[in-house]
Amino acid sequence: MATSNNPLPSLTYLRPEVAELKRRLDDFIENDVLPAEEDYNEHMATRSGKDRWSMEAIPASLSQLQQKAQTLGLWNLFLPPRLIPHLPPSAKSLAPKTTLTYREYGILAESMGRSELGAMACNCSAPDTGNMEVLLEFGTPEQKEQFLIPLLQGKTRSTFLMTEPDVASSDPTNLETKLIKKSNNEYILTGRKWWSTGAMDPRCRMALVVAKIEDTTSNSDENKHNQHTIVLVPLPHPNVRAVRPLTVFGYDDAPFGHAEVLLDNVPLGTEQLVGGEGSGFKVSQARLGPGRIHHCMRAIGMSKGTLGVARSLHSFDNPLLISHRFVPSISTTLLRTHVATIRGTKNFWQVLVATWQCPG
Repeated sequence: MATSNNPLPSLTYLRPEVAELKRRLDDFIENDVLPAEEDYNEHMATRSGKDRWSMEAIPASLSQLQQKAQTLGLWNLFLPPRLIPHLPPSAKSLAPKTTLTYREYGILAESMGRSELGAMACNCSAPDTGNMEVLLEFGTPEQKEQFLIPLLQGKTRSTFLMTEPDVASSDPTNLETKLIKKSNNEYILTGRKWWSTGAMDPRCRMALVVAKIEDTTSNSDENKHNQHTIVLVPLPHPNVRAVRPLTVFGYDDAPFGHAEVLLDNVPLGTEQLVGGEGSGFKVSQARLGPGRIHHCMRAIGMSKGTLGVARSLHSFDNPLLISHRFVPSISTTLLRTHVATIRGTKNFWQVLVATWQCPG
């Protein structure tokens, strides 16, 4: 395996066994996942209101795709080698037979991105992947048994609650959601979050929430990066309410979706802490680091997929690809997506290898 002391032949190089895995994935996306999009769209077309967020809204074709992905060895490909030893003994069989470096997984994430169902079919969709990595690295044995294993099996979904409507949440020190410590084993969680992907999904069974502990001993700036804690909230919960689904360019992404969420004095115990008090920054960054680049690579895959659609389009009876009006823009887009792929894999190579000393 290539390491930082053994340079890669190229940034897009794949080991032979990974190249074969990518071939199977590309065939699966082309022959099974992309055709299933029509069924998914038809399944959702007549649903409205609360029916769009019901269990019946989950298309049967998604379960069929997931079963085939498991058969093909395309399940849980996101699991990084460094975290596989943290799997509970009962979940070892859920690890992929071919483990991938972060860079290799980024290349396969681009393939999954060709379809909005691609990552879900392989149990590699956000926010579940990041949440599973958090539970693997920082979760207690009880948290792993109750929440991680069902996620690895694809039986449940999850959400990550960080962004808030009233503050610039890109700077986490601004967050206002409070985790009030009442005693050694009693906390109260209160606040409002939004753009909580997965919170509308009827299969969502847990939320990881970033909150600031009310610290009565010190409010100094020196301690501001140690005031945040990640807590695990089981769902559904009577004190947690999805206020409304949110839309992106008019789309609600039902039945998966994003939500504004109200946390109304949620009682919690120490068993709901993830990583311990004050470790919120550490846990969040471990989760968000790879996730940012995974999103980028899937977006590149979607971009390349739209270019594929352009091949079948015509203008005044002529294919767009040979029209002098469109050739410059299409050529520029092709070049930019290729450059984006190289930049994405380079980011994996430089940032993650340097940070965690992991193989590239």
